[in-house]
Formats: sequence, structure tokens, C-alpha cells
Amino acid sequence: MDRNTFDIANILARKYRKETLSVTEEQMLKSWLESNPRNRQLFAELMAKEDTMEMAWLEQIDEDNAWERITQKRKFNSKKALNWAVAASIAILLSFSLYFVLNNRNHNSDQRFVESTDIKYKNDILPANLGAKVILASGKEIKVSDALNVPENEQLAATAQDENQAGTTLLNTLVVPAANFFKLTLADGTLVWVNSGSRLQFPSQFSHKERRVYLSGEAYFEVSKDQKRPFFVETGEVKVRVLGTHFNVSAYNNNKVRTSLAEGAVEVSGNTGSVVIAPGQSAEWSNANLSVGSADLQKDLAWKNNEFYFKSDNIVNIAHQLKVWYDLDITLSENLSLKETYTGEIRRDVRLSEVLRMLELVSDLDFKLNKNQLLITNKKAKPMK
Repeated sequence: MDRNTFDIANILARKYRKETLSVTEEQMLKSWLESNPRNRQLFAELMAKEDTMEMAWLEQIDEDNAWERITQKRKFNSKKALNWAVAASIAILLSFSLYFVLNNRNHNSDQRFVESTDIKYKNDILPANLGAKVILASGKEIKVSDALNVPENEQLAATAQDENQAGTTLLNTLVVPAANFFKLTLADGTLVWVNSGSRLQFPSQFSHKERRVYLSGEAYFEVSKDQKRPFFVETGEVKVRVLGTHFNVSAYNNNKVRTSLAEGAVEVSGNTGSVVIAPGQSAEWSNANLSVGSADLQKDLAWKNNEFYFKSDNIVNIAHQLKVWYDLDITLSENLSLKETYTGEIRRDVRLSEVLRMLELVSDLDFKLNKNQLLITNKKAKPMK
């Protein structure tokens, strides 16, 4: 256990009380905020709290005394033992995610809803969480709430042994539902960031000839170089072939698949031909046609960089991004133009209301939210008769 856990608890409590922090404490807080999107989410919620009772557990920690007892493992009476246990338990939970301690949530669908401070909305919705489930080749399901490293996971390693004995490639399925995101390290060391509402099929161990995965949704790949084993990403009728490179594949709709290249080179093929793209280019498969153009990497990789980056996007595209990130049921008003475009950007680790307020500032859009039901209208459009 790291002492930094107690330091952060103390700093958060003092920050909440609006006390002045030292330069070192400010730097420690900054590092903690940048280490995990959940930490930033927690901090924003913490600073918005008005009920001091919710901060009592932080303020009651005797930091130095608790740490001394942990490191020296002293004996103490039952009352002190209870205080120490509380402090230690909080510290352990903090080291994983302080967010869980403060809000006492399990992140199920109902607990995404929080009280809104904006009288316009009946509630607010928290951003997506790190989490997914893996359906093993055997059919067994396992939930994962932290980044998954395939070589180090015992259940996936066991599946790999079964593959070797059977002589066949068995596929596991990573399911990342709406309002979630995930990071996966494949057996060869390839890193994969998987966006909300996506599925990735992958083996526990790649063959000696090639490496192949199957995607539905969106993912960003940093492929481990292996000249002898090309890496393939298949999605519908589109196949991406690489040896070692960084690229994004967006395939929520198999009839429209976009591959954007950040580094290296990839070959994108469909049933009508193939193209090779260079860094800064994208290949788009649409209605059985394959075309190459310039990529806007800031836009295409915004989700992976924890941003909403709307640039000349129509409301359908914006609604899709909000839907998968916040798990919304979205209705577009009949008087809303589907051709008009909008531009704006904001971090993705914020509550839904913050994104909606940003969109209101850069458009004539209006939003009505009730639980996960979001109605989008145009403030200036005449009401339908």
C-alpha cells in the first residue's frame, strides 16, 4: 500500500474545505487527476457537493497515525482497531478508485443517474466507466472492471491451453456495452482501446502464421510488430492488414467502415479491391465502394483521447456518440434539420449536462432529459402542426 493514498484523501478533504494547498500538494493532486478519468470525474463531483456530511469520512482520517499503524503493525485496543480498519479500508479503496467510496455505487444502470443541479433537467447522467465482460470460447462469462492483459489472465491462459490441445483457434468475445470503455492487451502485446457499444473477438493465443481479430463497433490498435505474422482486423466485408502500426477502425455500421492511420501503413480491402494508406490518410468503405482521403486524426481519434470533438457533424452523428457514451434513448424532433452541422469540443469524462450545455452554446439545439430519455429539438424551429 502506498502512502500516497492517505495523502490524496487528505488533500481532497482540504481542497473541498477551500484550504490553500502547497506547491507539492497541488502537483500531487494534478498527477492523481491525470492518472485516471474516474479521478477527474470524482473530483468534479466532490467540488460540486454542498452537503458536508458526505465528506465526513475524509475529514476523520488521522493520516499519520493510520499510516504508522499500518507500517509498524502495532497492537491496539478494539476501538482503535476499528478506527484503523476504517482508515485502511478507505485507503485500499482509494488506491483502486476513490469514486466508489464516495458514491457507494456499483455502476449499474440505475446508479448512473444523479441529481441535477440544473433546474432544466430532471436528472443528470455520469460518463462511461471502465468495464466490460468477456465471453470465453467455452461460453463462460467473466466480468472485467480494469484493463485486461490476455497473457496474464488465468482463465484466458487456460483457454489457450485448450486451443493447443484441440489444434484449433478458439475465439473469446470482449463485449463493451454502452456507457463503458475498455483497454485490452492481446497475447502478442498489441494494445487495443475499445469504444462503447463494441465487440471484439480474439484468441487467447495467436497462430504461428497470422494474428486475426474481429471487430464490431470501434477500436484503436497499436499493433506489436511481427514481420512473420501479419495482423488482421476483420469487420463485415472489410479487412485491414498490418505488420505493426497505429490505426483506428470505426465499424458501428458494417455498410460504412472507416480506417484512419496514425502511424505505419495498412492495407484495407473489400470485395471490390484494396488500397494501401499512409499516416494521415483514411480509407472508407461505404455502399460496397472503397475510397481514400485525408484523415482528421484529432476528430477520428478524439474518443480514444477522451474527448468529444464535433467538427461539422450533423445531429445524427452527434446523437450516436452521446447514445453509446451515456447509454441514452434519443429522440430527434421532426422539426430538426438533419443536414445542418455543428462544431464544438469538450472532454468526455464529464456529466451529460455539461456536454449538452456546450452544444447549446454553439447551436440552436435544445435538450430535454428524463432519466435516459433525451429529446433534441431546435429552439428556433416552428412547432409542427
